[in-house]
Amino acid sequence: MDEHKFQQVVDAIARALAGDSAALDRELCAIEAGGDHEGLYAALALLISRIGDKAERRRLTEALIDWRSGDERLYLALANRMAFSGMGILERDPAIAQHGIALLTQALERGRPSSSRLQIHANLAFLFNEVGRCALAEAHGRAAAGCPNAIFHLWLGEALFRQGKYTRDALCAIDLSSLAIRRAGAALATVDAADAAFPFRPTTAHVLLASVDAAYFKRYAAAQILNLHALGSAVAVHYHILNADDEVERLVARLREVVGALPLTITRESWERRGDAVDKPYYASSRFLIAPEVMLRHKANVIVCDADVLFREKPEDIVKAAGEADVAHTDYRGEPLCSRYNASFVHFRHSRSGYLTLLMMADFLRTNFGRCYIWMIDQVALFACVERAAQLLGSEMTHAAWPDTVLPPRLGDSLPLILTGALAGKHGNSPYSAMREQILRASGF
Repeated sequence: MDEHKFQQVVDAIARALAGDSAALDRELCAIEAGGDHEGLYAALALLISRIGDKAERRRLTEALIDWRSGDERLYLALANRMAFSGMGILERDPAIAQHGIALLTQALERGRPSSSRLQIHANLAFLFNEVGRCALAEAHGRAAAGCPNAIFHLWLGEALFRQGKYTRDALCAIDLSSLAIRRAGAALATVDAADAAFPFRPTTAHVLLASVDAAYFKRYAAAQILNLHALGSAVAVHYHILNADDEVERLVARLREVVGALPLTITRESWERRGDAVDKPYYASSRFLIAPEVMLRHKANVIVCDADVLFREKPEDIVKAAGEADVAHTDYRGEPLCSRYNASFVHFRHSRSGYLTLLMMADFLRTNFGRCYIWMIDQVALFACVERAAQLLGSEMTHAAWPDTVLPPRLGDSLPLILTGALAGKHGNSPYSAMREQILRASGF
């Protein structure tokens, strides 16, 4: 350890930020003295990231590396701060990802192997996917095998998908084999059989579909149903409830009394609880497992949404923004595959293409749930199956992205037409929570 080099970096950071060098030095030394090296590196990376002069920021990054070039944790902290590696950022400068790749590649070349190495490979897989170098993303995803952060499977799965490797891979938890031509052909045959029996024709009828466990139904569904009733929406509402209890049944009965003519149908499923890591992905995805059946049952367009979603306009009016598209979804360009097509609000037209996409999603999810449970697998399924259905059907299928007025990636100055608990926050003083409380109070709930 070179304390002189460290002091030079601290002094330079303080000058660049117009801060008190002695005070900063005391704070950083206190962190180091406590043995929290990750905390020290994270603090230094944060300070450097706040320097406005790009050239000085880059110079101090290199100086910090020169101070402790053998510690992989330092490179990881810098890359996480300077080239945000955890998730995508819409339309960000490609140079940011390249900077992260350079830092983490340096870590592999110069650092001593440590417990951070697997995470470095996982982050490189993410970044190489972002810049379109999917073979390298796959290589680093494979090198991340055993990483305690199981999210690396998402990056490896994305690399395989983008290369058209529609197979079950021994390493990757995400199974893409249902997208292979044999399975896709079987799905098309099922569509043709359904079309022969009950032809898919344009319709203005909509069914809104959500899946919840009993706790989520009690906490969020009442506000959503009352919201639709207050708007005068003409949608039919279908809830798939897992492990409904007597309290849920009483709440359903009370809601039916209040909403009157608003069609409210319920399907129920018993689910043996296995812990949040398994239960929550299944709860979120089970709506897509029954969505093909719901489309046929209602002979309607299907709006799949989260239970913690509230509408500022009727959903059947909002989806008019999709025009004649068979599937409409978000398109958060720059985000990884697992969150680019957000599953909070998706519209499937009553068409051959819309039904095929739902069938493929159900098959994809069942295939994966036969193997593992991983968070965001429903959004992986959405992206992969929309893209694959479009490949199979060519010009017959169209899919469209919502404008930002419907469901933006983050809240701006004006409220979107859809408020989600996932985006705006389920608790505290958020636009979603405020609207939810107002709706419940107005109806005496």
